[in-house]
Amino acid sequence: MNILEQIRKEHPWLEANRAFDLRRGKPSNLQLDNTQSILETIETQFHMDGIDLRNYGEPCGIPSARALGAEILGTNANETIALDNSSLTLMHQTLACAYFLGFKSSKIDTVSKILCPAPGYDRHFKLIENFGIEMITIPFQDDGPDLNAIEAILKKEKNVHGIACVPRHSNPTGHTYSDENVRSMFEMFSALNNNFMILWDNAYACHDLKNTIEQTNAKSLAKEFNLEDNLFQFGSTSKITLAGSGISFLSSSTKNLEAFIEYRNGLAVGPNKMNQGLHVEYFKKMPIKKQMQKMKEILLPKFEITKNYLNILKENNLGDFSEPTGGYFFSYDSNKPNCHEIIDNCKQLNLKLLPAGSSFPYNNDPENKNIRIAPSFPENDELEKSMKILTSVVKHLN
Repeated sequence: MNILEQIRKEHPWLEANRAFDLRRGKPSNLQLDNTQSILETIETQFHMDGIDLRNYGEPCGIPSARALGAEILGTNANETIALDNSSLTLMHQTLACAYFLGFKSSKIDTVSKILCPAPGYDRHFKLIENFGIEMITIPFQDDGPDLNAIEAILKKEKNVHGIACVPRHSNPTGHTYSDENVRSMFEMFSALNNNFMILWDNAYACHDLKNTIEQTNAKSLAKEFNLEDNLFQFGSTSKITLAGSGISFLSSSTKNLEAFIEYRNGLAVGPNKMNQGLHVEYFKKMPIKKQMQKMKEILLPKFEITKNYLNILKENNLGDFSEPTGGYFFSYDSNKPNCHEIIDNCKQLNLKLLPAGSSFPYNNDPENKNIRIAPSFPENDELEKSMKILTSVVKHLN
């Protein structure tokens, strides 16, 4: 009897051929339904802040939406712009502006290299790779990117022009960078401040599920090292309200925002101001802290389910995992270099996981051990079954 036959015998419900999916950190239907129930009570706004939301214009977004972004990111509204759905799109446009026009202290070209803490966000890596920019993998230490590794790379490599980070509840490891770690990084980057981009994707700025360390805003830390013109902070409401129709935010220096808007004016005449107005009204009814408490009530049980199954593997010396205090992901490392085999066997049991290596630049996990787990979308019973499949496969293979 092969492994798959043994596991099917252990779990007869597998014969129903139900599909399971732990690939993407999507809000669950319950999260979306909760948001929809409030949205349905909001009267459509056609004018706000003295602006006609129906028409072209306001390339930086309406003032109330900019203030919302500043609240989420912990920045100043006059240095924060509000645009359309997807901070990933906003990051792409920021890199494109650096590539084609250049910012005051950031210019990307074909010889540029960007530091990429990993395991990290696969779409960041794809975005950077699409520009033909070389990526350099940086491992993690307990409180953020490995400082010794960064120092060694900066001494060895030329044309290192940036770093791409998720500084709070990092995707997928859950790392939250300490102020000490960030200060040490920024001190090293200060020697490169004539041409260096700090891409600070704070997608999970308010997604705490358990007690998490407080962080000084990156703008304040950047100022200590004369890096205000090098810092680009991103965020969105995608995992706060509706993932398919959120609004995104970029915060940077005034000079950078002026250059960015000049570039973006060749792409769009203005953002979706009707959607921005809708979000402003939404958070009048449901303040962000109250909204995130509702999200926590839905997400935390899913995190506990995932942690309990991964603990079984850890206690049996079958691998290790990060225990995040927020965000949307877990990161599991097998005790053997066999994540390709684990993922393939899970696929044959109808559990979809991201391809091996996805959380590393160029899909290259040097140890072939890492698997990202996204528990947010499935219903709890489906998540239980998904984790039973994963743990059963690991037990039989390892």
